Amino acid sequence: MTATVSAPASSGNIGPGFDILALALDLRCTVTATPSSEWSVTHANGFRPVDGQEDLTVTAAQAMSADPLALAVSTEIPLGKGLGSSSAAAAAGAAAALKATTGSIDADRVFEYVAENEGHPDNAAAAVFGGLVGVTPDGVPVQLPLALRWRIVVAIPDYQLPTAEARSVLGDSIPRATVVSSLARFMALLEGLRTGDEAILSAAVGDQLHEAPRAGLNPRAGEMIEAARRAGAAHAAWSGAGPSVISFADTANVSKVADALRSTMGVGEVRVMDVSEDGLR
Repeated sequence: MTATVSAPASSGNIGPGFDILALALDLRCTVTATPSSEWSVTHANGFRPVDGQEDLTVTAAQAMSADPLALAVSTEIPLGKGLGSSSAAAAAGAAAALKATTGSIDADRVFEYVAENEGHPDNAAAAVFGGLVGVTPDGVPVQLPLALRWRIVVAIPDYQLPTAEARSVLGDSIPRATVVSSLARFMALLEGLRTGDEAILSAAVGDQLHEAPRAGLNPRAGEMIEAARRAGAAHAAWSGAGPSVISFADTANVSKVADALRSTMGVGEVRVMDVSEDGLR
């Protein structure tokens, strides 16, 4: 049978939630899988792997199906911008293959595959299950509450920052004081997102585990974060490994935050996004 499945974009980390927290956003990667005599893939738009780069959609589909499939991929998620494009592609590819060959989707199986093979369990959880989601030390995804007050504003620069490059600058050891302050920020992040308390959420801004070490790779991110906060955002952070920046604001400040991000970012796009409450669709 022919099956079409989509998975959402996601913003990982959201500041101090490094590698364990992500939010699903309303941009989607859609994969249609059709039984065929041989494996093939077509991409409907410009967001596709460059020559020589692994096509994660195909790899994921092949991991789920021994029978060949013709895959058609269409994605709204820009690549290399810190918006979980790889996790969405892998999740949609794996799920479409399962649906086409077995008639159903095992979401837990898809999550386990994407988390292990794509390497970002936070983005994998958001892509498969949607909403605001964390991952326990045992790799179990946990749905988390998000106050209805918050609107999401994302600044997407016109340049890329490969995740591998962003990870290469992270240190192997962390001072105790840094760990303690990071835990305090993470507590404020979860509670502020849950309750809608602006003062608590504001205390989560800043990160020493991944944002500070990466600042030299994307200095404009810090400028955008500060501009968003001056314009009324309660929280702003790198989206994943960047270069995009995600901001949280109430309805009254959304337009001001978006304008501040546009004026600071330079060339690129600013989008007010909805949270994708469902993951695989």
